[in-house]
Amino acid sequence: MSTSGNKKIAGSQAGIQSGGMAKVKETKELAVAEKPRAKIGRPRKVVPIEDRKKALRAAEIGIPLERVAILCGFPSGNAGPWHAYLKANPDFAQELERARLEGELDMSCVVRTAGPGWQGSAWLLERTRGYVARAQLDHTTKGKELSVSGNLLGAFGGGNK
Repeated sequence: MSTSGNKKIAGSQAGIQSGGMAKVKETKELAVAEKPRAKIGRPRKVVPIEDRKKALRAAEIGIPLERVAILCGFPSGNAGPWHAYLKANPDFAQELERARLEGELDMSCVVRTAGPGWQGSAWLLERTRGYVARAQLDHTTKGKELSVSGNLLGAFGGGNK
């Protein structure tokens, strides 16, 4: 009888014992113990349950995933290990995506219920659908066109008339 993890090798001699082999069985089978394979590479990171809960809450309220990674103990500025962790833990990655969607839904409802007006809808379109409101003031001097936009326009007192 061999234990799990042993290979049976048929032998013609009984009772022989050598270096890395177990005793030969009386049924003329030689049991060779398998060596456990060494793990190659870095050990996988384990994120504690409390950190996972914080990460899900952070994703829900809109914290960027790069910052959520830091909450989970991954280094800032190095997305490789974080992406590898999410790939190795697809259930957690799916939970994060669901938390982000639920948070987006909650925030969208707040914007929608803020009252009548176009500002809430415009804000929502800018941030979720990629629409960008650009303020521009064009000047022509000496035949050249000069364009000033965004915060710089506000700094010069333009656009507030």
